[in-house]
Parts: sequence; structure tokens; C-alpha cells
Amino acid sequence: MKIFKTIVLILLLALILTFTIQNIELAKFKFLNWSVEIPLSVASIVIYVLGAATGGLLFSLLKKVTSPSEKEKLDKLNKQETEY
Repeated sequence: MKIFKTIVLILLLALILTFTIQNIELAKFKFLNWSVEIPLSVASIVIYVLGAATGGLLFSLLKKVTSPSEKEKLDKLNKQETEY
């Protein structure tokens, strides 16, 4: 299993290196008065990481909002116990 993980890691790094080399041209990003020029590969990776982070935060927030609280669970259990 350790060899498999090592091979997958090497392949992933090779793919990232290939992506970086092929997308070395600069891309200009503007927002209001702020602008920056960075390689397209770096911009893609940064946008991916930001998307993953915000998606994870949104998912955890929605999960917390939609799941019943501990107090509601205990109240429901107590109600069921008193019915028997």
C-alpha cells in the first residue's frame, strides 16, 4: 500500500509540474483599483484552493444549520422515554 501511495504521489506531482510548465504565460487580474499579473498556473491553483476552502466552509455551515441541535435530540429522546 505504501508503494501505491508513493506512485500516486509521484504521478500527481508530475501532472502538476506539466500543468505549470504548459501554463507559464502571465494573466492579469483586476479588481476595483487593484491589479496583479501572475502566471496562469499559479492563478488556477490559487482559485482552486480558495474554491475548496469556501465550499468546505459553506458545506459545514449548511450541515450545522440543517442538523438538529444536541438539545433537540435530548428533548426528543426524553419525550420517547416518557411515552413508554
